Amino acid sequence: MITLKKLWTLRAVTIYLSDNQELSDWMRKEINSTLCKRYKLTHLAEDMNVNYAKLYRFMRGKNVGTELYDSFFRVYLKRWNS
Repeated sequence: MITLKKLWTLRAVTIYLSDNQELSDWMRKEINSTLCKRYKLTHLAEDMNVNYAKLYRFMRGKNVGTELYDSFFRVYLKRWNS
């Protein structure tokens, strides 16, 4: 279980992971659930302010830096709070 808190508004998000699930698996599932015919991976990369190739590698299970995780949660919390 991972809990994220937005300190300036005191909101929290709790992410429940199964025993064999990793945070990156959950992130991929969330990303895939937001993508559609009009909102593609390239649009998400722009919103996250990361390189498309880096996000593409992450979606294929390759190693990426921590800035992708930071960018993902920044966008995720922004959408969750709106």
